[in-house]
Amino acid sequence: MSWELSSTGFLMTLSGYVPDLIEEDFESLVERALQKTWLNKTEIAQWCIHPGGKKILEVIQKKLALPENALESSYQVLKEQGNMSSPTILFVLKKMMNSTSEKNKRLFGAAFGPGLTMETFIATY
Repeated sequence: MSWELSSTGFLMTLSGYVPDLIEEDFESLVERALQKTWLNKTEIAQWCIHPGGKKILEVIQKKLALPENALESSYQVLKEQGNMSSPTILFVLKKMMNSTSEKNKRLFGAAFGPGLTMETFIATY
């Protein structure tokens, strides 16, 4: 991941190997996060994933065997606003919260940040 300062702001570039790294490690990250809360994947109703890029979302969907529309909000934010680095996850979360009337459902969130760190959260909404 690299940053370049331009006259219009920061320009971010992700290396082509980032999806490969995520493919290798993401599933175990999710499993560890769920174990800490005594949950399993079937108890998660929605997936709030930072849209670092189309390939990243495709890899996550494949590795977690998620249904086709499970990452719809992430894809929409990526299409409408692009990858805005770490704060992008908040745009996805807002879109998800505004588009559902379901109550007492669990949401799993994952974001990628500086240095390609991965952070997760689990919420009940």
